[in-house]
Amino acid sequence: MEKTEFSKQEVNQMKWQVYRQLPVLKEKILAWYPDVKERGIPWTESTGREALTIASVLCNCVVLFAIQGELSEKCGQIKAALEKKTQDAGEQAALLETLFETIELLEGYIGQKAKKCNACKNEVFFTPIPSGYEETRKQCGFLYWNADFQLESRENYGCPVCGAYDRDRLMIAFLEEVQAEKGEKLRMLHIAPSPSIERYALGREDIWYESSDLMMEGVTFQADLQHMDMVEDETYDIIVCSHVLEHVENDAKAMQELHRILKPDGVCLVQVPLIVGKHDTEEQWNRSIEENWRRFGQGDHSRLYGKEDFIRRLEESGFYVNELGEEWFGREFYQEYGFDHLSIMYVATKDIKLVERKEENSGRELSRLQEENKLLRQALNNLNEEVAKFRNALETNFQILFHAQDNLGYEISDRKFQENLWYPKIMSEEDTFREIIENKKSIARFGDGEFGIMFGEQRWRFQGTDDRLACRLKEALQSRQENILIGLNNFYGDLSTWTRRAADGVRIYLTPEVRKKHYALLDRDREYACANISRNETPRRVEWQKKIWDGKDCVFIEGYQTRMGVGNDLFDNAKSIVRILCPAENAFDRYEEIYHEAIKQPKDRLMLIALGPTASVLAYDLALAGYQAIDIGHADLSYEWMLRGNHNRVPEKYSNEAPGGYVVAEIHDETYQSQIIADFH
Repeated sequence: MEKTEFSKQEVNQMKWQVYRQLPVLKEKILAWYPDVKERGIPWTESTGREALTIASVLCNCVVLFAIQGELSEKCGQIKAALEKKTQDAGEQAALLETLFETIELLEGYIGQKAKKCNACKNEVFFTPIPSGYEETRKQCGFLYWNADFQLESRENYGCPVCGAYDRDRLMIAFLEEVQAEKGEKLRMLHIAPSPSIERYALGREDIWYESSDLMMEGVTFQADLQHMDMVEDETYDIIVCSHVLEHVENDAKAMQELHRILKPDGVCLVQVPLIVGKHDTEEQWNRSIEENWRRFGQGDHSRLYGKEDFIRRLEESGFYVNELGEEWFGREFYQEYGFDHLSIMYVATKDIKLVERKEENSGRELSRLQEENKLLRQALNNLNEEVAKFRNALETNFQILFHAQDNLGYEISDRKFQENLWYPKIMSEEDTFREIIENKKSIARFGDGEFGIMFGEQRWRFQGTDDRLACRLKEALQSRQENILIGLNNFYGDLSTWTRRAADGVRIYLTPEVRKKHYALLDRDREYACANISRNETPRRVEWQKKIWDGKDCVFIEGYQTRMGVGNDLFDNAKSIVRILCPAENAFDRYEEIYHEAIKQPKDRLMLIALGPTASVLAYDLALAGYQAIDIGHADLSYEWMLRGNHNRVPEKYSNEAPGGYVVAEIHDETYQSQIIADFH
């Protein structure tokens, strides 16, 4: 059965439909209850079916709202009891009572989450912050990974309809109060523009909207915030500078420029990531992406402000800083529109004060110290968890030694071992490239992940086990088509050319038991191709790769956000490129659609596939259909790593091999967008 994917907006609509249905369901139960309870008349068969349908609705509600714990269990128990089709009126009455109570509990639980978006005016159930942020912060050792950030709501982060983040929505709420005099316009500058603020400002007839960014295309002018020389003094009534300063090395200069170009009675909305209880600032520049995640909580940040220091720096630049929270916007507004005590924004002004800053006193100082102490205790607990990880890693290293001992006979060249052992025959990289380039052969590659799926084992996050996929992989692996190369990793024997880390990984994975499973599927007499041609570890290998697609019309069949060739020159010698986008995870669920779209292309086009284990099957099937199809795998990512000199996450590309690689930044690339001919993600 085809797996259906819904947009956030569609999920939001389904949630509201279910929520509004709950009072109707209660009315039905109340209509049945007197006959069953007071008159002792068992319900009819049709009523029993309808009661079971209501229980099913509640179970679907549990899934839709990701409800866990006692309430979830209760819904499952009610459904199971109704499926037994009891005819006893007393038991039926008790079930109806439980069913009614459960609906009321669900109403209360869901009702707390039902909100409105002040940006798009829709009724919504806000989406939580992507779990990848917290997971990546934790994986990279960020000490405050589970701390509370101001204006970074865990529960009410994004609007499923318009996409506005909570910080955008609160700024829009403030801007609603900033109105121009009749017939006049407020001149506004939006730095590093976000879509929701831009959309709001452009919809205001009394705002003259301009935007600026150092790198982004489509803005009014490209400029460095530290050097806004093209802008005259006191130009803007409104400036929005949200989550920018943590990227700017000389933030004092940037703040001075903001102060210079703001009108005396203007407002500058300045937001940066702030952790509750952190008052000092940490900063360090020119570090790796992974180090930035560890120190600052995000890969492209080089500074983590403390609240007091952030305000002090703005004040030193000449600003008065207005701290606006629930007291300013109103408690009812906060409750209705999904804000909480962490929803605090900062408005910098010159000659006006929106709110008076509270004077420091002993009570406030004590509260500040308590917040700081709580944060430090939390960070210490996180640090202890990291120490425990290192201890586990040490134990793993000892296990490697034992695995290496088990594998010793396959790693040494002593002839007395060789007589009793065999290794799959694998041709060289150069010969594999020649077969592909000169003889126009296709290749399907098989590594530990593909073998894991064939053995029913979960090896990867992005592709779950699948019996149908396992069967197709075996078919491709054991095929004997003349025009199809079957590529294997050459890790069955000598590991001396491998890096220490990679060789240790092989030793842990390729135990005698696993090796035995591999050999059961492989042919002693067959010569396999080298699967490693997809890895760009040397410039020489890149030269070979580029010969594959040199001057050819190419079809990229890739996962959503794989973005092969975007931002680098790996494919600049291809004649043309079109793209078929597939799901980033569990792509095989939509295999038939992907395959049928691919075979619409002319046979003379080169198929380059980066789609995990699905690529092995697809390359095989397309080769059978008369195409040259290359399971190219990590060619683009490994090229990025070679250019960067590290194996870190590439922010704008999905990766299963780098920490946090599934947290992917959005891009704005017209060439890339124009190449997309089908999208199944």
